[in-house]
Amino acid sequence: MILIKSMAKYSKEFIDIQGEKIEVRVYVEYRDSIRYSIGKKSVILRIPFFSRPELSKHLQKLQQWVTQKEMEKPGMLDHIRTRNYQDQDLLTVLGKEYKLNLVPDDRKNITAKIVDDDIRILYPVNANTKPKNEAIRKVIIKLLTAAYLPAIRRRVHHLNEKHFSERIERISLKYNTSNWGSCSSKRNINLSTRLLLTNMQVLDYVIVHELAHLKELNHSKKFWSIVKKAMPDYEKYEDWLKIHGPQCQF
Repeated sequence: MILIKSMAKYSKEFIDIQGEKIEVRVYVEYRDSIRYSIGKKSVILRIPFFSRPELSKHLQKLQQWVTQKEMEKPGMLDHIRTRNYQDQDLLTVLGKEYKLNLVPDDRKNITAKIVDDDIRILYPVNANTKPKNEAIRKVIIKLLTAAYLPAIRRRVHHLNEKHFSERIERISLKYNTSNWGSCSSKRNINLSTRLLLTNMQVLDYVIVHELAHLKELNHSKKFWSIVKKAMPDYEKYEDWLKIHGPQCQF
């Protein structure tokens, strides 16, 4: 039997999905029912206090539920998986292919730089696999954000001048798993770094979508007519994101 400290906000458990350990955050709460969900960083299990002794059974049922969901929608867990980066792996960024060059080194921190068509990463020789992969993921995101942000900003301004002629305050590229982009009431355009793993047409669609919010800060019929005027076939790229978006994860 697995015990959970009642003082803890949640306990961390794991379930096996297709041979891979997936983190589960277990919340023991004053509630009458059991709830499963897939969060931003883990699978979530919420159970009543009286059900705590049966946690193992609940984890088994949760595993079955997650397995079924993954079969119905492949890739839905990609955002909480830790990618296993290997030397000579290929990473395609907006149509450009980079080769990962992973080099063990006598150092404490992971560093990375782009050399021609390679992403050269130096990492501590004794680093454990999971922390190493998470650190590699973060350094790749940081590296590509810095490398591509100037071009992304130019593209936003180009599409704005072509279709909208609106004032923009700030353009940011951030790693965001909850959406592909956003436009604030302060006229700031925020785009997800995950868009670097799509293609130029999809990137343009998300930019157009957010620029349209500078005219209409909602998703009304008027908003979609603005999007359609700038990009008549925008629905094709909406569909692309629904199908392929879950796989666009670093």
